[in-house]
Amino acid sequence: MNTNVKKSLISFTAAAALAVTGLGLSNASSAKADTVIQNAPSVVRTKNESALFRTPSSASKITGRALASNTSWRVAKAVQDDNGTTWYLVGSNEWLSSADVATTAAVTESASTTNTTTTNSSTTTTASSAENVINTAKKYLGTPYVWGGKTPAGFDCSGFTSYVYSQATGKSIGGYTVAQESAGTQESVSQASAGDLLFWGSKGSTYHVAIYLGNNQYIAAPQPGESVKISSISGYFMPSFAVKVL
Repeated sequence: MNTNVKKSLISFTAAAALAVTGLGLSNASSAKADTVIQNAPSVVRTKNESALFRTPSSASKITGRALASNTSWRVAKAVQDDNGTTWYLVGSNEWLSSADVATTAAVTESASTTNTTTTNSSTTTTASSAENVINTAKKYLGTPYVWGGKTPAGFDCSGFTSYVYSQATGKSIGGYTVAQESAGTQESVSQASAGDLLFWGSKGSTYHVAIYLGNNQYIAAPQPGESVKISSISGYFMPSFAVKVL
């Protein structure tokens, strides 16, 4: 049982405690309800600020104060009145109407849907950002290598990656290779995905950086006398590690 679940604003009586274990509840006899619901949910959660303790009857007499929304209550018993309304016993003759609460099944389903939606949204956003990085990088194919260059007039390797990420994502990853090592989470080259950074050299003393395009290819400002170009990863010039920025 979740420790955050409230047992009740009003303490359970000994009889109510027995009801939680399925041994019956003496106070329930005073409820004007005909049908006991089997396999009732063990917990309900208030849905709005209007939830009130009531008696299970057509008159729906208020027996307690309003309850805060999104609070959980342990269910001792569930009954259905003549009008078809379900009532949950959560204290010493204190009841909540089904109109004011959600069952644990509904709460779990809602949370699961929200988590799935959030995950899918996050995945979509990451993929979109990676695509923006790659498309932006390709705009500068043919730009000449310039030592210390950080603009489209000329790039060195870290100036190129810094400029591309800034333009594509608005994120600053630092202006030189060692700073860019800390722009994200380090991973092996085999784990790299499109949009990640590839580094050559030991961490803390890297000397070259590129943007991974996927399919064993990367784009970079390579060296003096050359221009921004796409190359393939090879054994004779193998990146040392990768960093996932997005």
